[in-house]
Amino acid sequence: MMHMEYTRKKDVFELTIDGKIKKYPIIELPRAFVEWNLGQRVGFLEHMKDPAGHGAMRAPAFGAHLPVYITKNSEETLFPANAATKGTGFLPKKEYIEYYIEKFRKIMDDAGTKIEKSEAALVEAKLKHMEAIREFYSDTEKIDLRCLAGLEIWPGVTTKNFRNDPRVSLHFLGMPSGHKKPMRYQQWQINCIWEEIKAGDPRFDFGSTLRELTLGKVGKSFVPGHIPVEHTPIRGKYPSGWILWVIEAFDKGLNSTGV
Repeated sequence: MMHMEYTRKKDVFELTIDGKIKKYPIIELPRAFVEWNLGQRVGFLEHMKDPAGHGAMRAPAFGAHLPVYITKNSEETLFPANAATKGTGFLPKKEYIEYYIEKFRKIMDDAGTKIEKSEAALVEAKLKHMEAIREFYSDTEKIDLRCLAGLEIWPGVTTKNFRNDPRVSLHFLGMPSGHKKPMRYQQWQINCIWEEIKAGDPRFDFGSTLRELTLGKVGKSFVPGHIPVEHTPIRGKYPSGWILWVIEAFDKGLNSTGV
């Protein structure tokens, strides 16, 4: 399969498909999706800080963080689509990226010398990390709601498909943000255009810094198995990342017409 040609002019991607140019304007994520997705993340952080409190009633945020990626396979495969679950997050607006990178790194540097001293110091460091992440997710004025983002650990079929055809559909599934809200079944399809990013790109550096703040470093991870380790393709590092520019969004929850 030949790589599909595509360019971006301001907020519109142009893809050349079978000799014809198709235009894909970038849009913002729907407010209902943003409130659900970020609400799940904030609720989960509150639950981690206070498992016995009201946050314990919230549904885990895995559905908000781990959508299924649907990409187009090459013509040589038996089936036309590939499905993979990948961690996906948010990105600050351009003018706030360096602010958050510096803020997160300072928090990690301040806590770094204390973490190995005692279990209490480790707990205190984790709480400070979680509070910084919660503050980011809570301030939508600083988040670029036109895109989602991720980091690669094990490049495979999805990465290959991205490069052949940058169109990708994300499928999110989850429950409401809070226990006081109606138990509405959440299901969203977000259609996007993929853009690869590498180390040195501020957007990549933000993602890797946020991941370190969330999960810790290689060899000192709070959640082992969720960050690159010595035997991953680029030893202990992310080989690449991506930005997913939002083109379409469909509410496919119960009582919706978008299924």
